[in-house]
Formats: sequence, structure tokens, C-alpha cells
Amino acid sequence: MARRCGLAVLAVVSLTLLTAGCGAKSAIGVLLPSTGVAGTYGESIESGIRLAITEAREKNVFPRGLEVVWADSGSDPARAVAELKQLVRKRGVRLVIGGATSAEARAILPELERLGVVCLSPSASAADLGKQSQLLFRIYPSDDLEAHTAATFIHERLAQKQVLLYEGNVEYARGIEPAFRKQFEEALGGSVVAVFPLADAGWRERSAAALSATAVGAVYIVGYAEETVDVLRHLAEQNFAGRVVATSAFYSTRVIRDAGPLAEGVLFPLPPFDRTSEKEPVLSFVNHYMDTYNRAPDVFAAHGYDAMRYAIEVMRIAKPQLTEIRQGMQFGVRDFMGVTGPIVFDDFGGVKHYPKMFVVKDGQVLSYERWLDTERARIYRDIQNILINKG
Repeated sequence: MARRCGLAVLAVVSLTLLTAGCGAKSAIGVLLPSTGVAGTYGESIESGIRLAITEAREKNVFPRGLEVVWADSGSDPARAVAELKQLVRKRGVRLVIGGATSAEARAILPELERLGVVCLSPSASAADLGKQSQLLFRIYPSDDLEAHTAATFIHERLAQKQVLLYEGNVEYARGIEPAFRKQFEEALGGSVVAVFPLADAGWRERSAAALSATAVGAVYIVGYAEETVDVLRHLAEQNFAGRVVATSAFYSTRVIRDAGPLAEGVLFPLPPFDRTSEKEPVLSFVNHYMDTYNRAPDVFAAHGYDAMRYAIEVMRIAKPQLTEIRQGMQFGVRDFMGVTGPIVFDDFGGVKHYPKMFVVKDGQVLSYERWLDTERARIYRDIQNILINKG
């Protein structure tokens, strides 16, 4: 259903739930994949959410009487639907931070209007999600934007006109792959030499043959973190010396740490969250996060933080009723600057945050442009020192 349609349905659902909502405690539900294949992302998102709650209470801006109710989707779309029903029917939740993966977000979409609940996703990225419900909002860039950024970077900045593509067996990968090929092949004239679906048993053998038979200087890995690490290990075994570009799903502090040397030099697009920035509100967030967790925040922690901060602002101005919460999400919160950028929703419940490229160097995730500037300055100093010593 288009976001501009369905107002009559929304009104009917609101009236139906009005009696049930009266007198109920105000509650925000948090529905994350704390376990399962997406558990790494859920863990990071949860850390940012908890930090936002702590800060709101310290600043006395956490609404009186507001509860936060937690549930684990188990990285299973069907379980996400079941847990959402429990949050709404037993705990009176009318606003849920959930749909962390695109598969989970897609599964709960039909239930939002049936249950009368607004969903704010911190990380679902499938491009078509927002057009299917007026009750879904998200603060993560769409797959189309990420794929466009990666394709342009490989073709223009890395000057690689051919690429091997490794595709994970998840909806996230299936959403990015066609958008990448449209930009890389149709718009820029590049060539995807071969595609290796990681669900196929013989992908390693076929990849090894392609790597030895071609002079391709870049690969693009589209999948979740564990799938990406599997490909990185395979590429290392094949002594691949070209450039490796992954998706934003690779960026998990724990994954990059555990991957060690395999992650070195890997490039990937990320939403515009640069944890090395000295500007506010990023600087305060990073410092507080590191003081709390003794590690640096990744992009998923940042989106969890922004999602909960925004949800708290909505619940400060809206009654715990469907219509008011939806209006608060779309129009009630003004000039909200998150650590991931300004949060302003379009007609389809999305934000326009354009990804930028990052690179892993010495185990640290750095802005590619900032790293290039640093490298240029270092090379210039080295040349100057050589000339001075010769003189």
C-alpha cells in the first residue's frame, strides 16, 4: 500500500484500538535479533539503544511512566511476527523499534495495521519496504543508495571496469545485487564477469578457476558478515591481490576484530556516521559509548542510538495512540540531528542519508577520503625528508 493511501484504514484501526489504549501504560517495544545469524547486528543496535535510554534518564527527558519492553526475534521473520503480537497484545506497545533486518521488516509489515502499531526500523534497507505501509519508518539508507555508491566507487575511484561478484543467501544480498549491476553495468559500462552464489556447494571451486583464468582486479562481496569473512578467507587462500569491496553489513566491531588480517584493506560503503569526527553530536556519543562499553561504536550502534532517541522524543509529545504516534513520527519532531545525520522522513518513511566509503586499516575503520588525505600528507613528508637528507 502506498504511504499516501490508506488513511481511511488507519482511522478505522485507530478507532478500533482507542478503547484498548485508554488507561494503558505507555510503552516502546524493542524487537531485535539478539540471537541467530543476525545476532551480531542486534547486539550492536541494543548497545546504542540502551545508551540512549541512560542518557535520556540522566537528562530527565525520559517520559514519566514510559516503559521499554524487549523481545528477541531470533533472526527469524516468523518469530519476529509472533513476538510483535505479544508486545502489542500483552504489553500495550504502540511504537516498536524493530524490523532490524529487511526480512524481518518485510514479515511484520502486514501486521502493523492489523495490530495498530508504528514500527521504526534502525537498519532494514530493502528499497521497496517504505512503499508498503504508512506505519513503517526507517533511518538506514536503502539498498539502492548503497549499491549505487559501491558501483560508482569501484568503476570510477578504483578504475576497475570488471568485477567478480559473490552473493550471499539472504534477502539483503538479493536486494543489493540487481541495483549494483544496474549502476555498474548499465549506467557505467562495466562488466560483472561472474556471479558466485554462496549457497551453491561448488562456489569455491568455480571462484578459484575464475580467479586464475582472469585478470579481474576487484571483487564485490554482497552478504552478511559471516558470509563475507568466508569469502575473504577464500580470497586469501587464492592469493588474490586485488581490491575487495564489501557491503555495510560487514561493519561490526566484533566481526572486524575477529577477522584480523583478513579484514585489512577491505572497503565498504556506510551511512554517514564517522566515529572519528570531532563534531557534535558524534563526539559526545562516541566518548560516552567508549566510557560505557570500553569499545568504539559501530554504525549499527549509532543507528540504534538514534532510533531510541527519536522514539523517546515522539513519546514525549504523543499520546500512546496510533494516530498521534504516527503523526509524531512524521511531523512532530523537528530539527532532529542524529549521530547518523538529520532525521527527516520522506513520504515513504525513509531518510536520505547517502553512504560514504570506508576502509579497514590496522584494524580500524576509517573514512576512505580522510585516510587518502593522511596518506598523501605522509608521502609528501617522506619525500621532503629524502630531499633534505640528500641535500
